[in-house]
Amino acid sequence: MQTLASQHGGLWVSLVLLPANAKTATRDDVNNLGGSVGLLVQSPSDGPANDIPSGDLETAKQYGARVAAVASRLRG
Repeated sequence: MQTLASQHGGLWVSLVLLPANAKTATRDDVNNLGGSVGLLVQSPSDGPANDIPSGDLETAKQYGARVAAVASRLRG
């Protein structure tokens, strides 16, 4: 998707959150899946969507705020 956006004059907003890759990291930590170019969220395959770990939800909130901030700067 990042390459496609670049090829068509679009913009891509990266995640800019360090991965939670320490030995003590848990699924409740922000960016525990280690995304860099965008949001990564994972839920158990045998569970409902509301079983998404709190760390993934917080990562999504922070990414949404980043996208909103970038859009705000572009609007001027």
